[in-house]
Amino acid sequence: MKLTTIKDIAKKLGISHTTVSRSINNAPYISKKTKARVLKLAEKMNYIPNLAARGLARGKSNTIAVVTFSYFGVFPTEIMRGIEPEIIKTKYDIIYYTTNRYTYIGTAGKEAYIFEKILNEKKADALIVLSGKLYGGKGIIDRFKKAGVHLVFIEGKDTWGHRVHYDNNYASVLAVNHLIERKRKKIGMLTGNTEDVQSYKERKAGFIKAMRGHGREGAEGNIFEYHEDTPEMHKNALNFFLRNKIDALYVASGEEHAMRIIMEAQKLGIKIPGDLSIIGQDDTFLAQATGMTVIRQPIAEMGRKAIELAVRAIEEKGLAMQDEIFYPELVIRKTT
Repeated sequence: MKLTTIKDIAKKLGISHTTVSRSINNAPYISKKTKARVLKLAEKMNYIPNLAARGLARGKSNTIAVVTFSYFGVFPTEIMRGIEPEIIKTKYDIIYYTTNRYTYIGTAGKEAYIFEKILNEKKADALIVLSGKLYGGKGIIDRFKKAGVHLVFIEGKDTWGHRVHYDNNYASVLAVNHLIERKRKKIGMLTGNTEDVQSYKERKAGFIKAMRGHGREGAEGNIFEYHEDTPEMHKNALNFFLRNKIDALYVASGEEHAMRIIMEAQKLGIKIPGDLSIIGQDDTFLAQATGMTVIRQPIAEMGRKAIELAVRAIEEKGLAMQDEIFYPELVIRKTT
């Protein structure tokens, strides 16, 4: 089916395509009568504005990009649950990339490729980055800034860009306090790569600080940190905690990992919470359906805030760097 163009409308009305374009774009120097005729015929002919062409003419893509470490993890899924209903309220399209980072299949260098592609091909007016920082060639941040591509980091940060994040330090404090109130003798922590993921780094620091505050020295020795989410990771983690006589565990990397630890424990006849208390992180449907005690993170709300910031950054010239923080909540259920 051939799409209607402004030239088709102009031909029907016997006027120039420039006049049609100005009428559709509400130019002030077109008469009300001409504008009404153009808009009426445009609607009748099912005219759809070519936003891509309009964007190119203005040096804009009318697109917001999202880069995540995974398509299918619980965290990015929940972020998109917040982003999706908000993006459809705007005039912007969304384009979604994954780096597949932290998987055992090997994706070294993919982040740099994706960020360079977005920048060099002018793929987006704003970029939302989940749980990380920008990777790429020399001066990648400055090049995004110079190109006018606005950055919004969710649970991450860099030298420039808006932030939407969570009080990860206090999340660990809540977890440790609760497990100590439950009279647990030795508390462990499962976390992901703290070198690259800001939220994991902050939760680890909060865990160590909270443990020391309760006189529990040597907390570092009770932490299992994975760098790749391999098929054997959860089994290896549980074996580590059992060797260290851990009787309570804060799974700071998310409740999906907490569920897998529970499944491995069940294979060994370990009772939850009798032998091992477990606190998960996030409070998505997994925790709610299985009765897991968690430190709640309002992930979908963070996704909504990220879109709001991205749109504001595009449309409000000179918007100062924004730093939006969300706070944790302990939700007690049956695993502790």
